[in-house]
Amino acid sequence: MPHIIDFDGLEQNLFILQHLTYGSKEFCTKNKINRDTEEFIDYEWWQYAGLLKSIASNTIIESAIKVRILQDFVKKESNDIDLTKLDNEACSNLSIGTVSKGTFTLTLRESCNKIVHATEAKMRWSNTSNSADAPEYWNGIYVLWGENRGQEWQVELNIEAWCIAMIRFNREIQEKVDWIHISKYDE
Repeated sequence: MPHIIDFDGLEQNLFILQHLTYGSKEFCTKNKINRDTEEFIDYEWWQYAGLLKSIASNTIIESAIKVRILQDFVKKESNDIDLTKLDNEACSNLSIGTVSKGTFTLTLRESCNKIVHATEAKMRWSNTSNSADAPEYWNGIYVLWGENRGQEWQVELNIEAWCIAMIRFNREIQEKVDWIHISKYDE
């Protein structure tokens, strides 16, 4: 086995990331976070946005890398496991994101690839109302840009749905693979 993956830690990170998407609106409303305001409570917009992007980006990257390692390892070691089927099942009834530019299907595996290979990433912000001084919050969309063999691409990940799919995949892969047998003979 190439690496030991902390399945519980992966699920915890995805859980925290989901809470960031759910809690951003409430946090920003309570703290009156708005990039154009000169009045702030405890956080200026740039402080909040910087902290949030740092936490979200690191968690998204770490989770994507771990799942890609799992996928590659399972593909090599377990011929009887259909990763495409597991990917499809994990994304069932979810929209993990959209492809805004490029011609590919956004599977869980492909989303992880795009996260790893993105050359630019931005969070999408929304206002709580139409008022000019309305609080702004992260709406859970994480936009990624990059290039593959000269072809530009853009993906808008729905982080809430992506986390649900990643947690589903994580749980299924734990059940389908005989990890005890694999780690028993690991040196």
